[in-house]
Amino acid sequence: MATAARGAALILISAFLTPLTGPIGSAHATQTAPPPIERPAYSWSQLVQQVVETAPSASAAAEAGPAERAQQMMRCFKLQDENYCLGLGFVDEVPSDDEIAAAAAEPVTPADETFGGRTGALSTADFVHERAALNEEDRLDSELAEMRTAWQGREKAKALRTDQVEVARELPKKLALMGGYGTSQERGYWCGPATFQSIDWANDNQKDSQASWAEDLGTTTAGTGIGAMVQQTNLKTTWDNYAGTYIVQSVGHWDTKKFFDVHRKHLGDGTGAPVIEHTQLLKRYFPYLAYNYSGHYQVGRGYDTDQGTITIFEVFNEKRFNSRGNDTAGSQEIPASALFNATLANQFKNIGL
Repeated sequence: MATAARGAALILISAFLTPLTGPIGSAHATQTAPPPIERPAYSWSQLVQQVVETAPSASAAAEAGPAERAQQMMRCFKLQDENYCLGLGFVDEVPSDDEIAAAAAEPVTPADETFGGRTGALSTADFVHERAALNEEDRLDSELAEMRTAWQGREKAKALRTDQVEVARELPKKLALMGGYGTSQERGYWCGPATFQSIDWANDNQKDSQASWAEDLGTTTAGTGIGAMVQQTNLKTTWDNYAGTYIVQSVGHWDTKKFFDVHRKHLGDGTGAPVIEHTQLLKRYFPYLAYNYSGHYQVGRGYDTDQGTITIFEVFNEKRFNSRGNDTAGSQEIPASALFNATLANQFKNIGL
């Protein structure tokens, strides 16, 4: 891992906010300016001001119904030319309030024997619940840590949106990174720590425990948030030196071709780096499974252009948690169309890269 101490805070944000903004929520209560998505932020300080202005007070968050609370916790901002929504990441098109409310609804769990359980990626409903449950200061720190990463990665987001991602060499037709660094999650809700263990291990050849990563990622029994996965990749590894600042990127308005092309460029340009896959673990996309599962993380590590497949490390060994399941952990070749649709099936519809 990088030299930054484990568990150290990303930024001590609150200490410098009060002189700039006044009490949290005070501006929100009297705001008459257009919403932030209509007021591009051209500096970090402007973005901080907008995040604070729109932050709901503790009482407003507590009194809000599910739809309003989702809109509070998944607010959208414009970072120069790029749109970013808390939790969702960079988006090509800003979702409406109704779309945010629908995206943050409780996931539908199949009421039959095909559902095997949850594997550890935070649902949108749990993301909203966990953010709303924080006190005002801690919530603002979390939001600004997420926005700091977004601000640092806005140029990458622009390149992705405009299809202007540059590569350092002619892309090979077939490539796989991180050979020998696959892992298997040790707890049913630890797909995040297991995925990150693999990513970090391949980076520095030091295999830190999944328990330590669960602590750093803020993993709960509800799972791990993709924002934490991205932030820790930037903080604790040097993959961002090869691929630029890792960001949370929505693929909701992409197609299979763009999804596959972005993977090829991210992985195969000579300084390749893994992709944090954020999927819905369903049999129709991953036929090696015996059952269907929840939102899930995997390591995107390679591709085959001729076969149209993306190579992943599957960190979930179904048989470990279900005696009637299959042996599933390890390297898997997934058709790009299946992986893309599995990503769209997840409520977040995003990846980390």
